[in-house]
Amino acid sequence: MKINRYFVFNNGRFDLISLKEIEKLDEQIWSARLSTGLLGLTSCLSGNRGPKSIGEIILSVGDEGLIKLIDLGFITCPACHPEKTDRFWEVTQRKVIKKYCLNTLEDFTNKSKLPFDARRVLWEEILPIIKILPGRIYLPKGLSNEEIIELNKRFIQIGFKLPPVGYYNPEVPGRFSKYQIPSL
Repeated sequence: MKINRYFVFNNGRFDLISLKEIEKLDEQIWSARLSTGLLGLTSCLSGNRGPKSIGEIILSVGDEGLIKLIDLGFITCPACHPEKTDRFWEVTQRKVIKKYCLNTLEDFTNKSKLPFDARRVLWEEILPIIKILPGRIYLPKGLSNEEIIELNKRFIQIGFKLPPVGYYNPEVPGRFSKYQIPSL
């Protein structure tokens, strides 16, 4: 299954753009995985496993797009290390300091200081634009029922049913342990 179009943030807005149009863009393209809250390179081996629907990733273009992804709550991918690209910190420093109160690139990429958590993603801004959910959402292990209820309420307020939520677990088939979504 080949996906031919993606939502791309470029020139201050999101548009649904074909792969042919994306290939013509003359700036760095960044990829954001909605299910994990990670931003990375479009060449990321970890991020490119399996077919992706337009509800799984959003793309962004250039410096403005990179800053937008950080503003939307995405953090760096530990597999492809987008922070190692030229000028990454130079471009993102102000936004990272303002949004996360982290003053160094090392702190921003340190998952013990800024852990994996797709609750950080600004779903309220993204979902009304793309109107499609990822197949699942990865959260930290050990969340309480109240934390899952709060996330569910966020999605209901946006007008979407919360997809399966859980945490990465290499010990189970599919490497995903699902949380039960408590009733409201």
